[in-house]
Amino acid sequence: MAEPDHEELEAIFEERAKFFTPKWFGDLFAGRLAPGDTFWAGNYGPALVVVPLIVILALFTALISPGHLGAFFGSFAVAAGIYRIAVLIGLTRSVWRAEAGPTFWRWVGVLWTVFEAVALIWLGLGLFGG
Repeated sequence: MAEPDHEELEAIFEERAKFFTPKWFGDLFAGRLAPGDTFWAGNYGPALVVVPLIVILALFTALISPGHLGAFFGSFAVAAGIYRIAVLIGLTRSVWRAEAGPTFWRWVGVLWTVFEAVALIWLGLGLFGG
């Protein structure tokens, strides 16, 4: 495989700079991204930042207010579930719009996102009660 030249690298960097911007999230939720980008970057990209922040906040919550981590994690789980529902809407639209490629794995991604959204909300609501 040939090495990309300077212009190709610049184009790659410009495209990557668009990720996780407000416009990108708008395109994600509207289903204007490719199904693979919607599934992988939409479901798991923000977790690269959010999960470490939750761990740090949980540490401080445990130190300041022991015994309240159920509500803390429950609220984040419900919020993550609601976010997954928004990704699910975009993913479903993206899968319907896609013209080429295998459809089986696209629908597996939709079903997996449904599963994760329901599981997160169910877990989150359970943590509030326990």
